[in-house]
Amino acid sequence: MDSLNFNFKCTVCGSIVSRPLPTCPYCSGLVTVEYKEYAYRIDRSKPGIWRYSSLLPRFNEMISRGEGLTPVSKVEGVLVKNERKNPTGSYADRASAVIASYIRDANLEYVTTSYVDDFTYSLTFYLKDTVKIEILIEDLHQASFDDLLKFIGNEGVELALRRGMSVRDDTIEYVNPLTIEGLKTIIFEIYERGLNVENIVVPMETGVLAYSLAKGIEDLRRSGLDVNYNVVAAMIGDSRGQVVVSRPEIRIFHVEGYEVLKVLSKLAKRGFITKPISAASYAVAENLGSSIAVITMGFKPYKVTLRERRLKDVIFKVLSERGPLTAYGVWRENPRYTLRGYYKALKSMELRGDVCSEVVLKGARRVKLYKLC
Repeated sequence: MDSLNFNFKCTVCGSIVSRPLPTCPYCSGLVTVEYKEYAYRIDRSKPGIWRYSSLLPRFNEMISRGEGLTPVSKVEGVLVKNERKNPTGSYADRASAVIASYIRDANLEYVTTSYVDDFTYSLTFYLKDTVKIEILIEDLHQASFDDLLKFIGNEGVELALRRGMSVRDDTIEYVNPLTIEGLKTIIFEIYERGLNVENIVVPMETGVLAYSLAKGIEDLRRSGLDVNYNVVAAMIGDSRGQVVVSRPEIRIFHVEGYEVLKVLSKLAKRGFITKPISAASYAVAENLGSSIAVITMGFKPYKVTLRERRLKDVIFKVLSERGPLTAYGVWRENPRYTLRGYYKALKSMELRGDVCSEVVLKGARRVKLYKLC
């Protein structure tokens, strides 16, 4: 790697290590990335999360598969940043982009990683056709059946049961300093959009996502910016046993199971589906107010008529060529469908994160403009 702009540094003893280890070999403290210079700049010429390359590790090649810049929308009055819009449907894609760039730069031809739901599939997607991957599975009962089907028969991917806990030079685990760097870009996007919220609410399982966002805020402050977000983590019940990293400034809220079921039911009635842990984050954001929930949210399948599908295709085409436009402006471009039909379709597409909107002043009037997210 040429002219590194960072070090892998232990947060406890301060030792510098040579590669992205999850913990320090001298004191077992967490290893993170420390930069030689802190400056928040946005380079819109770079793809995906690499627009924030001034606060990301510098590599000769920056790999991107379209991750990042995920949409923000209001779902039943709660601001939601929907990470489902990443290439593999998970915020893990942000981590995989940074890890894959490191692997390419280090000229690794073989990588070993432990199976972690979402992350492992994301990493294999980013390393496809470039690096051979061995996936170590601790317990077959905990492995996602859908993931196993994707891995089996995939050229360049080998599955093996873990025997022992040895860490080799080619081992890349989910908890590592590069993962933290990729995930923290969620904060950069929220800051760039100037969202007026106090709390960033995230699901807490291992604690890596919450830790990463807290580090992102710290990096922005070290760049001289006045950033006042609070990172809030949502847990279902008392599941602290699985948390591997945390920071004292992260506030943790425990959501009872009945509350999670209530939110899941409420969202499902509106056509949204999500994991229970994401529903817990939504519940906390709703209760706190002035918050945005960072979650992955999909949609219940429903029958779409051929006419509705064609109308949405028209809207995509018009907004890609002429946007941002009001609903009336979109209708004027192709009045073959009714104006009411356009309003309904745009509302549905906004809820699903397919289009974004902003309210602007035109003279003394407020108008709503739609654009592709």
